[in-house]
Amino acid sequence: MMPLSQTISDTKVAQGSIMAWWLGGSGFVFKTPVGTQIYIDPYFTNCVASIFGVDRAFPAPISAEDARPDLLISTHWHEDHLDPEGLPIVAEHSSAAMFLCPPSCVSRLLGWLVPRDRVTSIKAGESREFKDVRVTAVAARHVVGIPGWEVDDAIGVLLDFGGLRVYHSGDTEYDLRLRALAYNHEAPIDVCMVAINGAGGNMNAHEAALLAWQLGAKTLIPMHHRLWKDFTGGEQATLDPQVFASTYQRLGGSGEVKLIDVGEGVELRP
Repeated sequence: MMPLSQTISDTKVAQGSIMAWWLGGSGFVFKTPVGTQIYIDPYFTNCVASIFGVDRAFPAPISAEDARPDLLISTHWHEDHLDPEGLPIVAEHSSAAMFLCPPSCVSRLLGWLVPRDRVTSIKAGESREFKDVRVTAVAARHVVGIPGWEVDDAIGVLLDFGGLRVYHSGDTEYDLRLRALAYNHEAPIDVCMVAINGAGGNMNAHEAALLAWQLGAKTLIPMHHRLWKDFTGGEQATLDPQVFASTYQRLGGSGEVKLIDVGEGVELRP
């Protein structure tokens, strides 16, 4: 089977669309018609196992050595979003890769000796232009409840691919500021990618479905329900994406819910 990194490299993206591949967790790779690759929250290694004793459930679909991002975005500094083992390898093997993330991530990347001129800070409410993509950081409320792992500057991300607008929630609980995304911007959100696992400071599947319905996107993709081996997440966890889909449908949602597998690519259109 062809490695996913090669599949992404070889894929030709049609005008007016983008391709997206799920890496598990909240990790995605996006590719535009001109070939720009945007990575969000890739977790390449198994470093969380040595910190919290939780192994990943599957091998990383792309290795840090093979990743070739033009831009790598981390929504916050938690290790499954800002991989302390993997990202220095990406910086070394992909010399053109740029990094965009909140200030608490910037300080860690610099401490790992990622070159300063390749790291840019972004906060909620700020936008950055990168090649053919406009990146806007939006609010997130990621309250984990573990001393030392606070993330006051966690963000979600709005990606504007020349008129196709994708919202990636990052890790967040339900918050009225997120509902306001439906009317706080100049154009509707086309694709909504939302965390559903319901543990560790995230929305559960029901809350994520409510948010997706309120945002009015036409394509919905649940995420962060599959990453960890033998991990239930406790009573609040909702790790079945069908729960998201059924709740969204009961709310009257008319968009298409795409339930994709790790490593699977999906074409997204306005």
